[in-house]
Amino acid sequence: MPTDFNAEEYFVELADHGHGLSFGNLDAKSVVYMTFDTQCRWCVWQYRQFEPYLDRIKFVWHPVVVLNPWSELQGAAILSAKDPQATFLKHEEHIQDPNFKGLDVRGMTLPFEAREAVWTNTKIFRRSGAREVPFGVLRNANGRYVPIAEQTGDSFAKLVGL
Repeated sequence: MPTDFNAEEYFVELADHGHGLSFGNLDAKSVVYMTFDTQCRWCVWQYRQFEPYLDRIKFVWHPVVVLNPWSELQGAAILSAKDPQATFLKHEEHIQDPNFKGLDVRGMTLPFEAREAVWTNTKIFRRSGAREVPFGVLRNANGRYVPIAEQTGDSFAKLVGL
């Protein structure tokens, strides 16, 4: 965790300028903005840790580029898909594939705007001082901003107060 990390600033910048896909209870008072790299197996693990809370929390996942060039293209493919949530889940189903981790974007033509959106997310991530994914911030029901690094489901429930 960066020593000078400003959780509220990170949350607001992702809310105002980030591009992500929403899961969970879209009307929830508690909201989590997560940044993830499509090539990150820990990010898939993190999503699965959060699944039991989808009925009570709103989650917005923002693809960023941290690990390799495929991250930009896969993130853009997810953001520009007709059904981004289904495409995200399809990508996760294939993250362990031996030939290509996740969505196979080789040969895809992706909208420049979607690729640019992934880079906008990445700039927000980097300006915050974050270095590793998965990484995010929770705005709880009381309006408090809390940074989130890797969390088990149980530790997340305690953090949120569930």
